[in-house]
Amino acid sequence: MQRVSNEQGAVGVFMAITIVVLFGMLGLTVDVGALYDERRQLSNGADAAVLAIAEDCAVGVGSCDPATARVVAESFVDANARDGFAIVEELELDVSARQIRVVAGTLTPSGGRVLEPFFAQVIGFEGTTVHAAATAVWGHPASMRNVLPLIISQCEFPGSATLPGPYDVLFFHDGNSAESCNAQAGQDTDGDDRLAGGFGWLATTGACAASMVQGSWVYDDTGASPSTGCSAAFIRSLLGTAVPLPIFDDITGVGSNGRYHVAGFAMFMITGYNFGGQFKVNSPCHGDERCVSGYFTTGVVFDGELGGSDLGIVIVKLTE
Repeated sequence: MQRVSNEQGAVGVFMAITIVVLFGMLGLTVDVGALYDERRQLSNGADAAVLAIAEDCAVGVGSCDPATARVVAESFVDANARDGFAIVEELELDVSARQIRVVAGTLTPSGGRVLEPFFAQVIGFEGTTVHAAATAVWGHPASMRNVLPLIISQCEFPGSATLPGPYDVLFFHDGNSAESCNAQAGQDTDGDDRLAGGFGWLATTGACAASMVQGSWVYDDTGASPSTGCSAAFIRSLLGTAVPLPIFDDITGVGSNGRYHVAGFAMFMITGYNFGGQFKVNSPCHGDERCVSGYFTTGVVFDGELGGSDLGIVIVKLTE
């Protein structure tokens, strides 16, 4: 009987220890989850802050200075905190390098800096301050992915200093209405002293998109109609929209052997077009002419690589 009693006591002690351990593990799981959630909120706030500040600096909206940037950063880190409280611990704005870095940290409603645990205090953990950093840069795109495969001659570009440019009607470069223009300094890599005006279509891999790098040669789609993969509905959806487009400064060959030399990327507001057949909305031309109307403008994009020419597009991207 004594032996059974001893065993029952041992089982009771074991169960008590097991329950304490299980509750401890549950508490740690809850507390660790709270730490990860806090960091996610701070990270979202820091990301949003640097993107907003970089965009403001890039397009000249408001003041691009540390004091203004801190006000903007604080508004974004607070807005992304579930309880509405966070703090900007560090802010580094380098306008010459076109870079902004923000570090966000924990702030409690009472003004404390420590995120206190729910359960882990029983094992001596008093909490910690969570941090999250983000860096964004801005500039002009040297490469872009998945742009509309319509490429416009640099002859038609009015210059970044005059954007938004005047309303214009551009014609397909092989059409009777599209005239060539004199090549400018640094253009005309094939040496014929001429540069086709108007626009052309680029080869795609099936979707209505093309990717390219400034300074590279890209292939013609061989016709006046929209590139392979471009549906009438998709083209129509771009009406009244400013879209990033590649600009060419030279062309060589025709048809399947035709290639365009990419000078950079510009933003073009499409107001009408006639690309033939069902590709016709607010047509600015007549008969069999292929044309697109609109004007060059400025804009911000978030996909691509930095280091290109200033043709009106600014690219903003996270680096951290």
